[in-house]
Amino acid sequence: MSAYIFEGEDTAAVRNQALTFAKKLNCVTAAAAQPLFSEDMHSMVRLEARYAPASEPCNQCLSCRTFDSGNHPDTIFVKGTKQSGIGVDDVREQILQPMAIKPFKYEHKVFIVDNAETLTPAAQNALLKTIEEPAPYGFFLFLAPNTHSFLPTVLSRCSIKKIRGTSKEITADSEIQTLAEELITKLATADITEAFALYRKVDALTKDALQELLDLLYLSIGEKISISAGFGELPPQSLFASIEAITRTKHILAQNGNTQLALELMFLAMSRNEEIQ
Repeated sequence: MSAYIFEGEDTAAVRNQALTFAKKLNCVTAAAAQPLFSEDMHSMVRLEARYAPASEPCNQCLSCRTFDSGNHPDTIFVKGTKQSGIGVDDVREQILQPMAIKPFKYEHKVFIVDNAETLTPAAQNALLKTIEEPAPYGFFLFLAPNTHSFLPTVLSRCSIKKIRGTSKEITADSEIQTLAEELITKLATADITEAFALYRKVDALTKDALQELLDLLYLSIGEKISISAGFGELPPQSLFASIEAITRTKHILAQNGNTQLALELMFLAMSRNEEIQ
């Protein structure tokens, strides 16, 4: 499957999930760990991209960093040029014609269609053949609050990813949610005493609770990066440092390593970093 509809009323959460997925498609580290192509005796066989919230881009390779800067050569943001929505001319000029050209540098060419609910019926019909028989490098991500405006012929050719809420809703534990919010709002400006008090709360968590907390922090800060990149702005480097520290802690936690040291490095990256608020 190469065409996906990210559906949800929370537009920020939908956008964050879609951009994370798009980034992972060309992440060099993720591709090495889980290739999207496999070679059999006769040919290269396309495998379906695995979509799972736990599968994350590395945020460190050149592709990920270029994506976050908003200048990825093989990621195309499709927008309507008229108030009436995304029309046939938009589809032809921003999707069909670029699709005929192979990716400039990376494995996949990814088309991200924001406000996809505004695709006119004619524009959707123009897309049918392309999403049904895409080039081997093509992926299409349609972002919309719901699927009501999509033609049945388009829906049948897409995998629908329902985004049910914001990153804060990934856990039902209100205490973990509250602690994540406290870290985001207070750690950036906390003095040493306050930072140590927050650290003690985190260090006392069970492994499962700590994993939930790290997921919340990752998605919250990652959303800030994605939103900045989506508007063509260069996200602050300090946000990348926080994401890298969280990712490192998650990896060490999964490997049963020295979690205490990883937490200390994470707190160091996030402390006095007002950009995470």
